[in-house]
Amino acid sequence: MIQWYPGHMAKAIREMGENVKLVDLVVILVDGRAPSSSINPKLEELFQNKKCIYVLTKKDKSDTKKVNEWIKHFTALGNYAISLNLKENSSLKPFFNVLNSAMEEKRQKDLKKGLKIRPAKLMIVGIPNVGKSTFINRLVGKKVVAVGDKPGVTKLQQWIRVNENRKDPKEKCELLDTPGVLWPKFDDQIVGYNLALIGSISDNVVSLEKLALYLIEYLQKNYPGVLFKRYELDEAIEANFYLNKLSKIKHLTELEMAKVLINDFRNGYLGCVTLDEVSQ
Repeated sequence: MIQWYPGHMAKAIREMGENVKLVDLVVILVDGRAPSSSINPKLEELFQNKKCIYVLTKKDKSDTKKVNEWIKHFTALGNYAISLNLKENSSLKPFFNVLNSAMEEKRQKDLKKGLKIRPAKLMIVGIPNVGKSTFINRLVGKKVVAVGDKPGVTKLQQWIRVNENRKDPKEKCELLDTPGVLWPKFDDQIVGYNLALIGSISDNVVSLEKLALYLIEYLQKNYPGVLFKRYELDEAIEANFYLNKLSKIKHLTELEMAKVLINDFRNGYLGCVTLDEVSQ
């Protein structure tokens, strides 16, 4: 059973519940490689009465067809959704377009009350390692929060202003950054495997060999040819034999080979893969 729930996460969820009343919208970042698995159900419960924007990150490493299906799914539920490659500066304009669409109804009501349009107040949430810090730094245009390729980098909540020197309030916003939080128990262990693969769970609490076997089986079934293209080894054999044979060819232990496979997936060397299906 894969579980990882450091103590600061429970405190963070409580604080989010207290602060959600201070914001106009909640921006929920999910990993485009696992859009369903990377949604914290505790947060969805917490924000069920709040308008949300789902930002699917890692666009450059995700299956475009599946990501588009997930965007349709989120919007069909009455939310807003967009897929972004946070490595690109061009990702900002599409986000502000979605943000202003989501804020339009509230702003019209404010104008009718004689109130001025003001910058949107947003709470930025997500599980560990989905790119929250990168997203915020991209919006601000400089490094204002720490970025890491391992979970648990952000542990405090803080307000951050974006484009505060712009004249148009629609080009500004105020962000409440929050720590990446998981939930105490994964009812479906496939979710645990998916979270471990995208790096949202510490590698120290996972059997990397089992994780690699799960990845091999998934790719063999859903992305045939990907493993052969990368490793030039016929993939039409059971996952455990494949890992064993591959480790011998590479002169590595099975644990070392498992780490190579997992890192190749995380770095996008196995192509654009999305582990969650809307139909499931």
